[in-house]
Amino acid sequence: MYNAARMQYRGYGVNLGRMRDVTVNKLVTGSRDVINNRSYVDNVRAASVIFRSRQQNPRQRAAWWIDHVMQHGGSHVHSYALDMAWYEYLMIDLLVVCVLTPLVLVTSAVTACICCCMRRHSMTTTTHHKQQ
Repeated sequence: MYNAARMQYRGYGVNLGRMRDVTVNKLVTGSRDVINNRSYVDNVRAASVIFRSRQQNPRQRAAWWIDHVMQHGGSHVHSYALDMAWYEYLMIDLLVVCVLTPLVLVTSAVTACICCCMRRHSMTTTTHHKQQ
């Protein structure tokens, strides 16, 4: 769905929706629209020119990176994520802190309010019994 929506947004084609919702009529209409509308061809050609205007092709880029790592080593391109614990990588430790801290604060505040209310209620009940 994302790729089809992006293709339609960029003007490369038509998004037909989910595969289970595609009918013969939708497919034929979409195909005719793409075939007959010249703007789709123009947009795809412009994107092709941009894509092909790169300085290096993928083979040259791979060869450059291999030479680079052979000359300088690979420690400077080593990802820190490879050295992290799984719970740090998934940010579970941060999630625990962000969830538990407010939870503890809210629980403490609610407990304090309940204690104050019960104390006040017991004082009024005791005072009411003393007056009678």
